[in-house]
Amino acid sequence: ITRWNSKYDATQKVLIHKKKLDILFDVLKLNKLKPNEWLFLEENCLLLKPLSNSLDKLQREKNSYLGYVAPTLIVLRKLLIQSSNDLSNAKSKDFILASISHPKFKMSWVPVRYISLCKELFLNECNTFKDGNSVSESASDNADSDSSDEFYSNLSENLTTSFHPSADVDSAEIDTSVSNTAGVEALKYLNSKKKEVMSLNDVPIVKQIFFKYNTTLPSSAPVERLFSKAIQMLTPRRNRLSDDVFEMLLCCKSTE
Repeated sequence: ITRWNSKYDATQKVLIHKKKLDILFDVLKLNKLKPNEWLFLEENCLLLKPLSNSLDKLQREKNSYLGYVAPTLIVLRKLLIQSSNDLSNAKSKDFILASISHPKFKMSWVPVRYISLCKELFLNECNTFKDGNSVSESASDNADSDSSDEFYSNLSENLTTSFHPSADVDSAEIDTSVSNTAGVEALKYLNSKKKEVMSLNDVPIVKQIFFKYNTTLPSSAPVERLFSKAIQMLTPRRNRLSDDVFEMLLCCKSTE
């Protein structure tokens, strides 16, 4: 368990012998890995390679001096930054707009070199909604927990020069040539200090973008809790419960 990077080494071997494994699967009449599964393994190894190599350097028996720690961490950080996704990639559009349209983040997370690109992308998206109707549904304003606030507060801290130090767009950056309704509303939203989701009611165009791109991320936690409650319901004394009655009892228990 302390040498988990050996799993990376094993996965790397699998990728090296990919063609031979396909033949082996045919001989043993086993289901082959799907293309997206092979792609997952490739991306997994690509991202874990710098970390795994760094651990190998620090865990070796020879030249295990403290002087190796700082240089290894610097090299690891550089390699991880180089392997990170480029925000200029077209595939990043949905993620960029989803984050900027969320009042909690706006432009606080955007690296300095991508501020102009992301801001222009957001303004262009607002312009596509300027003739549309406002979304009638109200956004639920579920407050984040204290731990979540503490975690994301790191975004606004000027820890490195590669990230924008401010949580909001500087008023000096406002483009005075923007005169259309969508542009004015977008800049008003970016310069607002409000971080609650309900604040989107003041900017209906941004609100539409929020609903379009901020899909809910699936979580297994509710399902796991449901299984835990099922064990509590199906006791030895209730061993004759029918499926329908058991399901109704479980639903009642889940609504408590």
